[in-house]
Amino acid sequence: MFVEMALCGKWSAFYRFCIFPYKFEASDNRFPANRTRYNSLFKDNGMKRLITLLRHGETVTYDARGDFHRPLTEDGKLNVQRIGAFLEKQGLYPDLIMASPAQRTLHSAEKLHKILFPGIKPAITQDRTLYNADAHALLSALQGLDEDIQHVVLVGHNPGVSALPALIAGADLRKKRMFPSLKPASMIMIETTDSWSDLSPSSGHILQQVDAANVAQDFPWPDKNGTERRKRPAYFYRQSSVIPYRNRKNEQTGDDIEILMTLSSGGKHFVIPKGAIDPGLSAVESAIKEAREEAGCMGSATEPAIGSYHYQKWGSRCDVEVFAMKVEDLLPDAEWEESHRGREWIDLSRAIEMVKEEGLRKILKTFRENALQDQAS
Repeated sequence: MFVEMALCGKWSAFYRFCIFPYKFEASDNRFPANRTRYNSLFKDNGMKRLITLLRHGETVTYDARGDFHRPLTEDGKLNVQRIGAFLEKQGLYPDLIMASPAQRTLHSAEKLHKILFPGIKPAITQDRTLYNADAHALLSALQGLDEDIQHVVLVGHNPGVSALPALIAGADLRKKRMFPSLKPASMIMIETTDSWSDLSPSSGHILQQVDAANVAQDFPWPDKNGTERRKRPAYFYRQSSVIPYRNRKNEQTGDDIEILMTLSSGGKHFVIPKGAIDPGLSAVESAIKEAREEAGCMGSATEPAIGSYHYQKWGSRCDVEVFAMKVEDLLPDAEWEESHRGREWIDLSRAIEMVKEEGLRKILKTFRENALQDQAS
C-alpha cells in the first residue's frame, strides 16, 4: 500500500513560503492567467512541471444507465472538495484540469475546480480516450500537452491512474520502495524537469501522495482566509431553488396548479429542486440547472425571486432564493441525471403540506398569485 508522504526539506519550505494564492475576479471565464505560476518560482533551476494525478471520488456501485453514468456519492463529492481545499491552501493552482467524460470523473473535476477557482464557471478539458484508460493511454495524453502548461491535474480511473506514476517516475518509486494504489479522492503529485513529450520512467520525482481522509475535514468560512470552520465549502450556504409548476385543473380539489416534486437524495420525502449556487452562475441560472438535474425538467424562470427563506443544515444557516419556473418539457429517464429520485406532479395544496421548511411553505401559500403575475409579465 502506498502511504501518504509529507513534504520535506526544501520542498516543505518552498510550498509553505513561496507559492501565493491568486485573488481573481468573478468575471474571469477561465483559469487566471496572471496568478503566480508553478514554474515562475524555479527560474534558476530550469523548467519544472507539476503533475497531479487524482482518482475520482467514491461512486455508487450501480446505475441502470451503465458504468459511464455512475454518479459520485455525497461522501465522494465532499472528499474531492477536501482535496481541492488542500491544494488551495498549498497555493497549487493548475493551468489545466483534464478528465475522462464519465460522470464520476467529470463531476470530480468540477468539484475540484469550484474550490480552487470560486466565482469562475468550471472549464474542464474532457478527453473520451481517458475513460477507463490504462496507464499508457494516460501517458500519451500527458505527452501531448502544450509546453506552456506547467501544472496539470488529471482526473482518472483505476487501475490506470494508479499505474501511471511508474511510467513517469518509476525510478523514483523504486528508490523509495513505493507502490501506488490510489483510493477514491486521493492524489499523487509528481515533479519533472522534462518536456511533456519526453516523459519517461526516469523523468519524475514523487513529491507527495494525499488521501482525503488525511486532510482537513472542514472548510474555512466565509472564504479561504476565514477563521471560522464549517462542514461544507463556503458556497454551499448560499442556495437557490425553483418551484416547477404547470397549470392543470383538479376537479376534485379545485386546485389549478401542480408542482413537480422529487424524492430527496435519501429517498425519504418529497422536495422541490434546490442547491448551492454554483460558482460562475447567477442564482436563477443555478436554480434552473438544479431543476434539470434533480427533477429532469426544463422551462423558463425569471427574476426577481418570488421569495427567500433560510434553514439550518451542516451546523449553520443556509439562505435560499426561490424562483418560479413554468415547466415546458420533461427529460426522458435516459437523459435525466438523477432519475433515481423519481418525480411526481402534486397539487399545490398538497405540496404546501408536504414540504419540510416553514419558510418554503409560506412561499407556496402565496404561489398562485406569484405564478399568475409571472405569466402576465
